[in-house]
Amino acid sequence: MRVSDFDFDLPEDRIALRPARPRDAARLLVIGPEENALEDRSVRDLPSFLAPGDLLVFNDTKVIPARLFGTRTRGPASAKIEVMLHKRESAAEWRAFLRPAKKLNLGETIAFPGGLEATVEEKGEGGEAGLRFSLAGPELDAAIAAAGEMPLPP
Repeated sequence: MRVSDFDFDLPEDRIALRPARPRDAARLLVIGPEENALEDRSVRDLPSFLAPGDLLVFNDTKVIPARLFGTRTRGPASAKIEVMLHKRESAAEWRAFLRPAKKLNLGETIAFPGGLEATVEEKGEGGEAGLRFSLAGPELDAAIAAAGEMPLPP
């Protein structure tokens, strides 16, 4: 799998930068039983689509500022590195997509604003890597919040 597989065009006016107000005015896409039956509705209409015995699953995940920009320094040369965190492995370790991943070797360090650093511990397919950060737990969370940006679609 390549990171570029997730690239798509999305008009800027379609990107939600904050929750809808009122919250039940959020958009809802309803997929009907007929093929290609799509209908734009709002969350306030949801009860009219539910029947006894239906299961409603809530996703209460929160988006973190998981897009980080750092620098890899090798002697006098340096390279800008974009890091997109996607899976926390432990208190100090994350799986991430790196761009450009080819500019990094195992054991190299990426420096981020605020003194945060990450070491490349593993390299996988499609720009994915395992990173170990210089901080852990709540301290790492705070550093990511301070240095990171929200991951909006390209």
